[in-house]
Amino acid sequence: MEDYLRRSLAFEKRLQISPLPRKEARYLLFRMACPLMQTKLPRLLDLSKIPVTFIHGNPHLDNYVKTARGSAMMDFDRSRMGPYAWDIIRFLASLSLKRVEDDGFLDRKVVDHFIDSYITHFLHPEIPSKQLKLLKNVKPEDWQSSTKEYLASNKRWAKKMREHPLAPKSEIVNQILSGYLESRSDTQLMKEFKISEVGHTPGTFGKKHFIFSLVPRNPDSHLDAIILDIKEVYAEKSNRWFYTPVPHHGLRMIEAANIYAPGMEEKLGYCTVNNRQYWGRQIPSFAVKVKKYLDKDEQADFAYSIGSEMGKGHRKGLKDQKDAALIEKDFTQNFDRYYKVSKFLCYEAKLAFEAILRKNRLYQDFRRW
Repeated sequence: MEDYLRRSLAFEKRLQISPLPRKEARYLLFRMACPLMQTKLPRLLDLSKIPVTFIHGNPHLDNYVKTARGSAMMDFDRSRMGPYAWDIIRFLASLSLKRVEDDGFLDRKVVDHFIDSYITHFLHPEIPSKQLKLLKNVKPEDWQSSTKEYLASNKRWAKKMREHPLAPKSEIVNQILSGYLESRSDTQLMKEFKISEVGHTPGTFGKKHFIFSLVPRNPDSHLDAIILDIKEVYAEKSNRWFYTPVPHHGLRMIEAANIYAPGMEEKLGYCTVNNRQYWGRQIPSFAVKVKKYLDKDEQADFAYSIGSEMGKGHRKGLKDQKDAALIEKDFTQNFDRYYKVSKFLCYEAKLAFEAILRKNRLYQDFRRW
């Protein structure tokens, strides 16, 4: 737990910028602690014995998104080759922290839904993933009907872009857009579109996003506008247990998207500018997440849905499909061990959150003295 306290400064600064209710703040700490939790894994498990695949890397509930193209666990910033059990441990802890109940850990019946779904879809990846009931009937609102409507409504990404505007003809803007389009072999796009606005905004954890609004050059065109998000990637160093299998982190994220959410992301691309690596995509006008805390039935549905995606993804992410038998055997023999590690890390995150709150209260009392 001392590791959390040593690294709590970024978390505290984030809450100062945008205060959150207690449970949301605790979940934010869990999200920010992903790399820290990963470093703890070799102390808790013998990773040399766990089969390796292309993992999602950060499958927490806030990364599950529904768009007009379907629904899936998105956000591949932490994806790379690594022990498949990490995704399971991370997801189960996330699901427990998103429960209505504040005490305890996941009910075993909920976990059984995950086990059943994971192994079924790992062994039979041709079976479609199960869509989440909570989002099944959610329809786009009027402002989500097109990108033009989205921009006019000044919603999330449009608002962020306009809060931190950049000159559309600036050198960095054109370098990033040109490099991104070149990676896609899509340089012809700018013959039909032009940059109407561009902004430079920080993401949830500080990495910069370049947000481009592209509109048709012909004002009478039937084409919709396009919003591009080209962001600086997380370039974590490879180690013995977790490593990047491709030469560019943007390519890593594209490969992960093709494994875990095929067809969900549009206009995927990447570039390097001033020794910084970037990854880009088109922002959908319609995108919705689950905002509420979950009752037991909703937990079970989430467990089954993500289990189906994860099982398929872990199977597709294998370097050699002959290794599928290794994961099947390890999952059958060692799942309970991974469940216990997830439970431990979840409890540790809760304790760390309480300790950080107490530390802050102590500092506040000291200032009043």
